[in-house]
Amino acid sequence: MITTQASRQRIAELLDTESTVVDGYLDVLGANTPPIKGIGQAAMRVPLVSRIYEPIWRKFFRLAMGSNAVGVRREKQRAVDSLGITEGALVLDVGCGPGLFTRAFGTAAGESGLAIGLDASESMLAEAARTNATGSVGFVRGDAGRLPFADKTFDAVACFFALHFFPDAEGALAEIARVTAPGGRIAVTALAHPELLDFPLFRRTYQLSGARSLAHHVVPDLLTAAGCEITGRKSSGAVQFVTAVKTA
Repeated sequence: MITTQASRQRIAELLDTESTVVDGYLDVLGANTPPIKGIGQAAMRVPLVSRIYEPIWRKFFRLAMGSNAVGVRREKQRAVDSLGITEGALVLDVGCGPGLFTRAFGTAAGESGLAIGLDASESMLAEAARTNATGSVGFVRGDAGRLPFADKTFDAVACFFALHFFPDAEGALAEIARVTAPGGRIAVTALAHPELLDFPLFRRTYQLSGARSLAHHVVPDLLTAAGCEITGRKSSGAVQFVTAVKTA
């Protein structure tokens, strides 16, 4: 069986910058923590929140998704299927939180593959490394707006329920496309709203919490502009799920 130390070594070889091991994950940020905007983002960096995040998060997004919400097992399997993860795949989970989905990706990729979860929160990553690191799963503290990997590295890249917290969602999507290999799959789930609600007061209401709801066209348009072909686009309540394939 491959050890978690071995998985960290494999990840370190993929990074395009130096890293240090902290609480079981690799840190490339050090003191250069991305800025916090709003109480929602601040909460993500509190250790207690990291421990209770999964049950709270899941209840909130089941409400946000309305009648189309599914159970945990189906949700993870749907994520794996949307990315087409097979044995030996190299997968990146951007905004991984405590790593529940990252571990599912690593299980699908097998011992010859590798799933890497990336987040900016030390407390989330400490929890992820404690509960979800395996021989094919490891974690990196990094900035979604500047992913620490070379172009065309990954067979699949996911960003589930995190894009709305990034200071630069547009830049993060461009980075996701950049590190995806040609033919690789991308899956993004984010808070989204119909274009008719895209007015300043609506956007400001979300921003007070540090979150940002995107108009329905934003994620598909940005991925298309970054060299991807949209393969799926579905809205469920206040949540949008978009899948794409990198074409170049």
